[in-house]
Amino acid sequence: MKFFVVISRIIKALAYIAGAAVLLMMGITVADVILRIFNTGITGAYDMVRACGVISVACGLPYLTAVKGHIAIEFFYHKSGRFGRIVMDIIIRMSSLAIFGILSFQTFKHGLSLLEKGEVFPNLGLPVFWIPLVISLNSALMMIVFIYHMIHPGKEYIKP
Repeated sequence: MKFFVVISRIIKALAYIAGAAVLLMMGITVADVILRIFNTGITGAYDMVRACGVISVACGLPYLTAVKGHIAIEFFYHKSGRFGRIVMDIIIRMSSLAIFGILSFQTFKHGLSLLEKGEVFPNLGLPVFWIPLVISLNSALMMIVFIYHMIHPGKEYIKP
């Protein structure tokens, strides 16, 4: 089970990165608004905020899933018996594995194609290939969390 310990540390580190991205996004926005009062602004602020938004969502999702912080469909769970809950849980987790597996693969391919084409942010001129790769990595981590939840039903992967 050493594997799951390492993955949980990675997920926690990514959660801190997600939080830092939100703070950076807020800081850039506030600074840009204040600087616009003086008829200047931050070049590429829009691009930086977009990148921070993607980082915050992509890096925050594995942690949220690991602590079971998502909204559950309680209505259906309460109406179902034990067997129905197990069936629903299996269907949801298996479909989530498939969806995030496809997402991970496709975003990885897209990131490589952006790298190959040399795509850059419009205002900053910085490469953008890393953004789909971050999404791909975090989608793969989501899959690991789903597998953990299937192996250990009802148990949180990480304590909040």
